[in-house]
Amino acid sequence: MAVRNLDESNTLFAIEVDMENRSPEEIAKDAVLQINALFDRLIKENQEKEEQNTV
Repeated sequence: MAVRNLDESNTLFAIEVDMENRSPEEIAKDAVLQINALFDRLIKENQEKEEQNTV
């Protein structure tokens, strides 16, 4: 998954999803949870940067 930064550069994030002996539904659910966690972290980092820039 690629996420575009404000400075127009691309950052690539990789998530690891175990697929051994798992159903497609379980794999998809795991991937979604990890992607959500990644975006939560990115949002928090951006908010902290914005707060530092406004102070």
